[in-house]
Amino acid sequence: MFGILVCENPITKAPVILKAFSGQFNGLWNAPGWAPPLINVDNFKKAVEKVDPELKELTAKIKKNPDNSQKNKLIEYRRTISQAHMREIHEMYNIRNFNKETTNLFNLFHHKKGIPAGTGDCCAPKLLNQAIILGLKPLSLAEFFWGRENRSGTKQHKIFYPPCEEKCRPILGFMLCGADK
Repeated sequence: MFGILVCENPITKAPVILKAFSGQFNGLWNAPGWAPPLINVDNFKKAVEKVDPELKELTAKIKKNPDNSQKNKLIEYRRTISQAHMREIHEMYNIRNFNKETTNLFNLFHHKKGIPAGTGDCCAPKLLNQAIILGLKPLSLAEFFWGRENRSGTKQHKIFYPPCEEKCRPILGFMLCGADK
């Protein structure tokens, strides 16, 4: 997905156009001229590098272990580590709003069962976050899909889509607080 946010500079009243891509683009989290992610990429990479080897090792042990009792214990242990790791990552997301408040993904989704993968990496949150940082007033947002149709058939080339309900709605509700001032 790609997104465009038309904003207004509140001082000069001049239009400002921001652009973003969902997730990574060509393997990059940050690209000059594009809205940055809501997470410090270096801290994210360090957290992944710290935990991933242990998770991979546990996965290999689970696959090789013929004893179901031992296998279930390893699965539960791996689940505990994985959940703690995901919480650490979700707490790294720095989500702002126009009232100058900040929170993280874990706080926004604490009442829901799990946080969908990729939450916080979509265009709309990146664009609004950039507008907040730059002190701009958002006026209009458009997101479109560019590329081959996805496997599920829910995204088609050159089609505009609203921000997703599952991942974006809880974030955007918080982020837009104070935008009408």
